[in-house]
Amino acid sequence: MPETRGRPRDPSRDRAILNAARSAIASHGYTGASMEQIAKLARVGKDTLYRRWSTKGQLALDLMDTLARDAVRPSPIDPDPRLNLLMFLKDIVRLCRTTDFGPLVAGMVGEAARSDDFAEHFADFWERRRQIAASLVRDVLGPVATDTDVERSLDRLLGPIYYRLLLTRAEVTDEYLWDLVISIPWTVEDDHNPGNQQQTNEHEGDSVAQVSLKG
Repeated sequence: MPETRGRPRDPSRDRAILNAARSAIASHGYTGASMEQIAKLARVGKDTLYRRWSTKGQLALDLMDTLARDAVRPSPIDPDPRLNLLMFLKDIVRLCRTTDFGPLVAGMVGEAARSDDFAEHFADFWERRRQIAASLVRDVLGPVATDTDVERSLDRLLGPIYYRLLLTRAEVTDEYLWDLVISIPWTVEDDHNPGNQQQTNEHEGDSVAQVSLKG
């Protein structure tokens, strides 16, 4: 929440508060962490904290957004759109397995169930993340794909991943992610009729390493 009066907002203080929130939630869980604990860890007054974030939920959402932006690359970097999608999914796995993102999500699901206002902000966060994935999925499906095609593909990709990461804690290997990626029809240019597009399952039996070498 931007401040409207007084001195300009200090970005280093924002970072200190976000880091303190991360430490407090890691130690006490989302429910157990308090704004008072966070202010103390960040060495700021409670007034300073509440001017920036009026609730713990808003602070936690900004922390989630920061973790996600730092860990997940949204921009395509490979000519093969399937590999861009694979790398994006690998980033999601790393985000949930190597940062506090997973425990944050688990705690905030409960908060969303208790508060309609927070649930709306929580849904907005996921919609922004979903739109990043949607652009990568659309690159794979091709320009003729409808919004419904993209939405169904996103459900088929993201649902199983988050189910394993947040609920069952089952292994999520690169091979598992690649199997999900190649379940989406890949649209390529028709070499014999430039400008025409066709869907293919070519290379769907290849391993991740083999496809990486082809890129």
